Amino acid sequence: MLLLRLAWRNVLRNRRRTILTLLSMVGGYVIVTLVLSVNYGSYDQMLEQYTRDSIGHVQVTADQYLDRPRLQRTVPVDESLRGQLSQAQGVRMLTPRLESGALAYGEERSLPVEVRGVEPDQEDRLSRLSNRLSAGRYLSAERDGHGQHEALIGARVARQLDLEPGADLVLIAQGADGSLANELYTVVGILGDTEAVESRWVVLPLAAAQDFYVLPDQAHRWIILGDDFQRAERLAAAVRSSLAGDANWADNALQVSPWQVVAREFYETMQADQQGGMIASYILIFLVCIGVLNTILMSVMERTGEFGVLKAIGTPPHRLFGMIVLETLVLATLACGLGFLLAWPINLWLTLVGIPMSEPIEVSGLYFSHFRGRMSWDMFAIPTALVWFTALLVALYPATRAARLTPLDAMRRL
Repeated sequence: MLLLRLAWRNVLRNRRRTILTLLSMVGGYVIVTLVLSVNYGSYDQMLEQYTRDSIGHVQVTADQYLDRPRLQRTVPVDESLRGQLSQAQGVRMLTPRLESGALAYGEERSLPVEVRGVEPDQEDRLSRLSNRLSAGRYLSAERDGHGQHEALIGARVARQLDLEPGADLVLIAQGADGSLANELYTVVGILGDTEAVESRWVVLPLAAAQDFYVLPDQAHRWIILGDDFQRAERLAAAVRSSLAGDANWADNALQVSPWQVVAREFYETMQADQQGGMIASYILIFLVCIGVLNTILMSVMERTGEFGVLKAIGTPPHRLFGMIVLETLVLATLACGLGFLLAWPINLWLTLVGIPMSEPIEVSGLYFSHFRGRMSWDMFAIPTALVWFTALLVALYPATRAARLTPLDAMRRL
């Protein structure tokens, strides 16, 4: 306690220098907090939109389908499996998807496309597919007046094949039984623009896709949506547990994967980019603490004679070492406290309101109109730990210098 009182008095001895040092440390703390908040908040936005609109939080597929997709590696589409998946804790919505490739024909051209078979109503509730329409209307599960199934096509497909709503689209592919599949569909809507992820899609009603690929009552994925993409691994465990509790599915070769496994490359790239942001934060805090090193060194040099007297009357070196380190940690604690009081309301505003952009930006087919932050304990804990650690690190040299002073040489400075 005595050391703490001495450290506090020494910090206040030169108030002007202390205030300047505090300002630099507080500034570094606030900047790092906000940079981390916007960095993680941007990724949260991206992942929330990506998982909601594309891959879901959890997928149920045939074993090895994610590593080596094949048309024949399917999962059943029946009420028994749907009911068992729905019973898992945390499941909010789910829908089956059939996915494969085909060759699409317009009047004069052909184009390789990605075919998706979906349950129109359930797919729209889960992935908000109708919000991405740029022309026409949304898909119906029923045949049109000419007895043809309807189709949605991506903007690139529409442009390259010169198709518009109301036009006929021909698809040719190989069926699961080895037969040549070909069918005529009526285009009812166009999705997104030519840069969007859905630009090469052809979306069909699930029943139409099953007929086309000769996969009755089959699909390739069950897409499951929970409450939060950050709890996907917990949701996947609940789905596995639900399947294991039913004898019909316990021994079935079904693979339950959270989005981190489904989109492994995307997830690893995102983590690497986040680590890059953390390294930048380390560098910023270290540069700020170089100024702290200068302050502590100047303080030690000014008090060299005082330290000599203390050592002459029997003060052990470790007591001087501890006092210098404690002074630095007092500064760091003050900086973190003041920085938290400044950063908390700003971060709250960033999270709830965000920074509006004059025009939405597009990243990998995802659109964002605001920069938003993340309000969580680690947004403040990480800068606090960084400030404390680097402050402790830069205090070691001045503290060691003070502890090694010889009383006679030090008292000559008086």
